Amino acid sequence: MVPHTVLVVDDEPASLRAVQRALAGHYRVVTANSAAEGLQVLADQPVAMVIADHRMPEMTGTEFLARATTLYPDAIRVLLTGYTDVETVIGAINAGHVYSYLSKPWEPRELQLAVRRGFERYEADVERRRLLHELEQACARARREAEQKGRLLTLAAHELGTPLHVLLNALELIAMLDLPPRPREWLCTARRNGEWLGRGLAQMSAAARVHGDGIRLRLGPVQLAALWASLRVEVDARAASRAVTLVEKIPPDLPAVEADERWLRQAIASLLSNAIRFTPDGGSVTASAHVDREAGHIELAVRDTGIGIEPALLDQVFEPFSAAGGDPFQHASGSLAFGSRGLGLGLAVARAVVTLHGGQLHADSTPQRGSCFTMRLPLLGPAASGANFK
Repeated sequence: MVPHTVLVVDDEPASLRAVQRALAGHYRVVTANSAAEGLQVLADQPVAMVIADHRMPEMTGTEFLARATTLYPDAIRVLLTGYTDVETVIGAINAGHVYSYLSKPWEPRELQLAVRRGFERYEADVERRRLLHELEQACARARREAEQKGRLLTLAAHELGTPLHVLLNALELIAMLDLPPRPREWLCTARRNGEWLGRGLAQMSAAARVHGDGIRLRLGPVQLAALWASLRVEVDARAASRAVTLVEKIPPDLPAVEADERWLRQAIASLLSNAIRFTPDGGSVTASAHVDREAGHIELAVRDTGIGIEPALLDQVFEPFSAAGGDPFQHASGSLAFGSRGLGLGLAVARAVVTLHGGQLHADSTPQRGSCFTMRLPLLGPAASGANFK
């Protein structure tokens, strides 16, 4: 291992020799008889530590160390001084970024200890910078991978969406024909699977847009009670097929929120379908809402009596394709069968949508007892202060 280089700057030759003797055998020592000579050394070779006498002609040690900082900002700086007044020390620390100072006359062991501790600091700083560089590279790779995933989702949704639309239209035309029972059964199966694929592509497209800054919200007053009522009509039948009870605790006189109704509807629908999927037959899903005028928001909660989420996975539940969504081999985007899972994008899209609306979405869960997803949305203007929205 190559020893660290120490530059010693002092206009007294005896002092230079004393420092050399004290550090001999442990470090590579380079000397300079003046500040100008020391600056030239710094310009010519890398130096890990600079030791300078304070009282030198033409330039003080503090001034020299301040200049040295611009050439080797990472080098450890030590000041030797015959003055112990506070102003000198403070000036050296502020201007020269001095790590340590020794008062003359100094003891060899005292100097050796200061140098050893200085290099410990130097090596720790080198390691910190190395780790920081690796972290920055890892973050850059993660950003690139996220961008690539977004582009892949966008490309897949676009490339598959057009032919799927054509196929679904063709199936609709065929359905108008007077077909025998057996072909009609196959036609119904084809239509169900086409709709299944369409829902998956819609999720992929939504995920690509929300994570690629592709959403432009069309904001307007939205009544959550009315939105929930229309959603319940869609969800009721599918929940009933699983014997899952939907409990409604949505006050009809909720004030309005300013939102994009289409995207907000999709976010709430994701919470409902997720709750039904992971609730065993015979369980229940409860939707509740209340207004916190003091905090200025409406809180909508979807609580289930399902299987819950393991604590180690709870932080990942809003990540795309998260393992918190269950076993990917039980994928079944077209149904709400117990334990089935979609593409793993619904909750990620829901949080992104809520965040874009200036709100928050978080999850609480207990394994084998159920989960609760809570959405907070800011009230619309006057409603936040207690006035009714007209």
